[in-house]
Amino acid sequence: MNPESDAQQILATVWAPNSADNAIVPLPVNPFEIAQRLGIKAFTAGLDEGVSGILVKRAGQDAEIYVHASDSPNRQRFTCAHELGHYVKRSAAGDEAWEYVEHRNLITSQGTNQEEIYANKFAAGLLMPEAMVRDRFQRLKESKGTPSPAALAFEFGVSADAMQFRLANLGLG
Repeated sequence: MNPESDAQQILATVWAPNSADNAIVPLPVNPFEIAQRLGIKAFTAGLDEGVSGILVKRAGQDAEIYVHASDSPNRQRFTCAHELGHYVKRSAAGDEAWEYVEHRNLITSQGTNQEEIYANKFAAGLLMPEAMVRDRFQRLKESKGTPSPAALAFEFGVSADAMQFRLANLGLG
């Protein structure tokens, strides 16, 4: 499985299925709406200290995503997209009778676990599609010089830190 192409597939089939160009999708991408369209219930909730999100999928029931209500809206969006990544990867196995509870916290975001690496890359690809980031980066560069991550982050609805990581991972920053 490739998290970038999996995210692109979700964008093309769930977020913007009527888009004439799969490289252009409405921004910012709303992972909560994507979850709803996939039949996943997504909620904000008071979670334990240090826990940003939880994916719950029990056999025979719809999946549920919980994100920490006190996190910033951009953090909630990234966390929801991250949890969607876990759901997409587990669902791709074709087994609907799985049970899984996944907690996203500061340790899991360090990127040492393969499941977490996949989910982080999926979230980045979903919220900051590569073709669109490259396009916006180039346009801003031509008009204003090197764009700041904050300017791009605002357009994509992510934190400046998330955009800075995305730019670096794409070889743009």
